[in-house]
Amino acid sequence: MAAPGAQPTRRRLLEAGQQEVYLHGFQGTSLAAILQRAGATKGAFFHYFATKKAFGYAIVDEVLAQMITAQWVTPLHGSHDPLETISAEFERGIEALKTQRPILGCPLNNLAQEMNPLDAGFRDRTTRVFQTWQQAYRGALARAQQHGTVRAALDPGDAAYLLVAQIEGTLSLARNTQDPETLTAGARALRSYLAAIRASHC
Repeated sequence: MAAPGAQPTRRRLLEAGQQEVYLHGFQGTSLAAILQRAGATKGAFFHYFATKKAFGYAIVDEVLAQMITAQWVTPLHGSHDPLETISAEFERGIEALKTQRPILGCPLNNLAQEMNPLDAGFRDRTTRVFQTWQQAYRGALARAQQHGTVRAALDPGDAAYLLVAQIEGTLSLARNTQDPETLTAGARALRSYLAAIRASHC
């Protein structure tokens, strides 16, 4: 049986690791920085994670996947207007990013861009998270078609792909420009696209 407080320590390590990776990249993050941020020992780290790579995999599976689900998947459950929900969630997210200095963009995409060309384990895991996001959009758009909210001619799979790409592209551009107005422009463009796929009678 695990000792009392053991799982909170593991979670604290993962959350601290995600914050360090978000700031410095996976390769640029040191174990010492993770331990300092988490207030944990090296022994505790290696009790839960055999290697730094295994730790990185757990960040994707347990922290980033949860973050993506909370922001992009869960709000669509029971939504009567997924087009508005998608816009509102993006706008809510960018308000926090606008105050960030530097603007760091999407933690999932940042990690994928850094590590996916180098490691199949990261590539498989981040791809699954992106697919979960796209599938949530595809399902929500298909349901909206059935309710007459979205144009019948729309391909929900193609639209879901485009929406994720548009959101991630905006976040990447903002990270490159370090200009909050990039986020504002991206939100405006997203609303324009979603308005264009709304059924004309709505």
